[in-house]
Amino acid sequence: MKLFDINFGNNLDGAEELFVKGGSYQRKSGKLLLRAGESASFDTYFNLFPHPEYAKYCNVKKPVLMLEAQGRYRIDFFEQRKSGKVCLKTCFEDGDCAEECNLSGAHEGGYTFFTLTAESDCVFESGAWASEKTQERRIKIAVIICTYNREQYVRANVMRVAEAMDADPDRKARVHLYIIDNAGSLGLESGDFYTVIKNRNLGGAGGFARGMYEAAKDKSFTHMLLMDDDIYFDFSTLERTYFMLGALTAEHRNASVGGAMLIMDKPYIQYEFGGRFDGLIFRSLNSKLDVRRTESLLKNENAPAPNYNAWWYCCMPISCVHEYGLPMPFFIKSDDVEYGLRAIDELILTSGLAVWHQDFGAKYTGTLEYYIKRNGAVAAAMRMPTGSLKAAIRYAYFMFKNLSLKNYDCVELIYKAYLDFRAGSEFFLTADSADLNAEIRAGAQKFAEPEELEKVCGKKPELPYVKREKRHSIFASLLMLAENYMPSFLFSKKVGVTNAGIPRAWDCFMKKTVVHYDPHTEKGLILKLDTKRRRKLRRLTYKVFFGLLFNYRKIRKDYRENWRKMCSEENWCRMFFKNTQN
Repeated sequence: MKLFDINFGNNLDGAEELFVKGGSYQRKSGKLLLRAGESASFDTYFNLFPHPEYAKYCNVKKPVLMLEAQGRYRIDFFEQRKSGKVCLKTCFEDGDCAEECNLSGAHEGGYTFFTLTAESDCVFESGAWASEKTQERRIKIAVIICTYNREQYVRANVMRVAEAMDADPDRKARVHLYIIDNAGSLGLESGDFYTVIKNRNLGGAGGFARGMYEAAKDKSFTHMLLMDDDIYFDFSTLERTYFMLGALTAEHRNASVGGAMLIMDKPYIQYEFGGRFDGLIFRSLNSKLDVRRTESLLKNENAPAPNYNAWWYCCMPISCVHEYGLPMPFFIKSDDVEYGLRAIDELILTSGLAVWHQDFGAKYTGTLEYYIKRNGAVAAAMRMPTGSLKAAIRYAYFMFKNLSLKNYDCVELIYKAYLDFRAGSEFFLTADSADLNAEIRAGAQKFAEPEELEKVCGKKPELPYVKREKRHSIFASLLMLAENYMPSFLFSKKVGVTNAGIPRAWDCFMKKTVVHYDPHTEKGLILKLDTKRRRKLRRLTYKVFFGLLFNYRKIRKDYRENWRKMCSEENWCRMFFKNTQN
């Protein structure tokens, strides 16, 4: 049984060392060339063999390396450990080969890889890691893609899948795409391996919920794969997921498979390898790793345990819909977190299962704060052991931080987010996501052009250098709190500059004017100290703070008792088919 293909490369510039180190990759043919005496190493993100995961979840202890090749060459198998690499086996081949590598004594925190050394000029046409075992069960995956005005990305991804289907028509029995068009602008008719469904703009949560709702009607599907529209992925990632699911032992058959995110502009930088939510913050695991490096690959093999995986690539059993319902009607943000906490029994992540996505710093808008804060509060109330004091402090921290950032519009959005959170399940059972989003977007802040920013700053804005983002210390948080009671004459006239996507209160501390600068667009927000508005927003902060202190348990109980109603088909159909007949 094949486990996954050996890929020699793809079309992304900068991703070469994620596949092969050495040799000459031919993009057009997909082949790898080695001259006599030349070597190539597969100690790489996409081609290493993560033996701990395959041993644990699939009971694979003797993987087989299969190569289609021309010429004479040597294969060296290695195990990479923290202490260094150990040679496991050396063999000499002429042409095609199938070599077994016994990993029964392999170390838990390492991985296996191989190198090729050409004895003569060699052409390697394809390769795969395989197993001596047969597929445990039949798998069919519904790939659900939610899109909104991302026609270029969606069409490119459909073309990639179409090419793979043409190369092997049997794949149509394994994978079917559901493309949920929230904008109604895709202009793509359904095909034999994909179904296009026009949907109201109910955000990512609504798009994924619609896809899950439609796919769950088809009993032939065993799994659903939730995937972003604006990504770059190789079909081999889909196939690798398919084969891993088929190899899972009975003990792990309900496991989910997650994909890491790599950054499109820097394709060798890993943005996230699973995530963890503790009720207060969302943490990206193994973030900002350069996965060309061996130490980064070892960190992935020894990564902290995640409790959710983002829906840029997350494959779960379709039975989750029948057992746990549909996602929360969050519109956007944290629907994947809450559903992961709710429905994922086991989550499998490995190097090599990944997609490329635009850096989220380039997609940030201020209106997201409403969804981030409201939905994070709901997810914590529903799924985490968060108490009244922690919830109230979390809210106050967000409010006072944005007061220090002089972002008073954002403070008002967070205040509204918590008012809607306090309204409990009734809010999510009666509100319409599309209508609410139109209201939220109506108050979107306008970014100033680069020329205007230069006038304010006296030059082109420069972001302060940050070696590593850290949580605010208690002392820094107290300073931030104190600043919001200081009179205006104590504030500096020097302009503070902070990153609009990841603003730091310290960059704006005791500044009358601050610029929230977006380095991707070179635009920014120009914000000024307003003591009168600050005073009003402080009062609102305390109003909700004490409301959470005394009523949080009641709110939490309401969400936990009524989550099935909020996530039901009935509640979602109310929004899917508004003003139409179901």
